[in-house]
Amino acid sequence: MKVPYTKSGKCGNMVWQRARYGQICYPAFIPYNPRSPGQIVVRANFGGVSSRWRTLTEEQRRIWCVVARKIKSKPRLLQRGPLTGFLLFVKVNVALANRGLRQVDLPLEYPLSPKLTVASLFNARRFSQLPIGPMLFLQAMQMLDGQEAEPAEFTVGVPPPA
Repeated sequence: MKVPYTKSGKCGNMVWQRARYGQICYPAFIPYNPRSPGQIVVRANFGGVSSRWRTLTEEQRRIWCVVARKIKSKPRLLQRGPLTGFLLFVKVNVALANRGLRQVDLPLEYPLSPKLTVASLFNARRFSQLPIGPMLFLQAMQMLDGQEAEPAEFTVGVPPPA
């Protein structure tokens, strides 16, 4: 008669689990935590952003929740669903804090005024980072427009006019 798997989890300083060929146990261990300066900064940013959620007004929290309902989580085990307002707030602001940028109180997808803004042109589900690439493209186009006005100034290898 086969012994049923009755133990699972940590018991004292031993960990029990079901394996391919039966039940196994091994000594419990605490993973190494190097506490590097970069790791400490990232963890502090995460904690700071998480605690900052409590300082938002109820209206700001509702706005985060409404916008978050439209954004799906990454698929895990063939499941995905809408984010909560808190998760979207943390996702957006931790990324900004880790880059050294100013955090936001309202989501980028929320229109502040009736006129069209650059951030509202992008689909938040496809493009969750700040729109850096398109802004660089627009700046490059402005430089190219300036090149047509004064081509000698931008041309390489041509001597300046005398």
